[in-house]
Amino acid sequence: MAKEVVLQSFSGEQARTIRSTIADVQARGYVDAIATGNPFESTEAFMDRFDVYSAMPGFSMVLATIDTEPVGQIFGWPLATDTTWWTGLDLDSGQPESGEFAVEDGTRTFGLSELMVDKLYTGRGIAGTLFRGLLADRHEQRVTWLVNPTNSAYAIYRHWGARRVGTLQPTWNGAPRFDVLIVDLPLSPPSGG
Repeated sequence: MAKEVVLQSFSGEQARTIRSTIADVQARGYVDAIATGNPFESTEAFMDRFDVYSAMPGFSMVLATIDTEPVGQIFGWPLATDTTWWTGLDLDSGQPESGEFAVEDGTRTFGLSELMVDKLYTGRGIAGTLFRGLLADRHEQRVTWLVNPTNSAYAIYRHWGARRVGTLQPTWNGAPRFDVLIVDLPLSPPSGG
């Protein structure tokens, strides 16, 4: 019998009180990325980014547990008027001009920063549960996130309705160039996965 996944929501302030849990989930979820030795992928660099992100207005996080053991997490925040999220955006052909595409007002786009599941628990639908859990009641028009084109979860994101709109290399030291994915909100009912 499958064990139940329990979701718990956190504001930025609340999330900062469980920093060690967040770091532990990242270390277990990104084992392979950390093993590359790229400083951007280290738990220390991740936690530096988390400290910045969790202070963003409207930051929201969901933690997944099974039998009280943390097994996954997801977080993000609404993109404000002065966001730097889109800095360096290179839109694919056929997309609106970047100026129009990247106009934010705090209610248009939810920036999904991180979605991760402990490597021992992947393939059980936990990522989809986290995704829907965080975004089910969002009022923004769309959600965006960055994904490495070689990420094995890319096909799952496409299954969830994500479409690539371009590429972007964040300004964080050592950050790679990512594909920019978008899903319109509200989410469609789940169709498995």
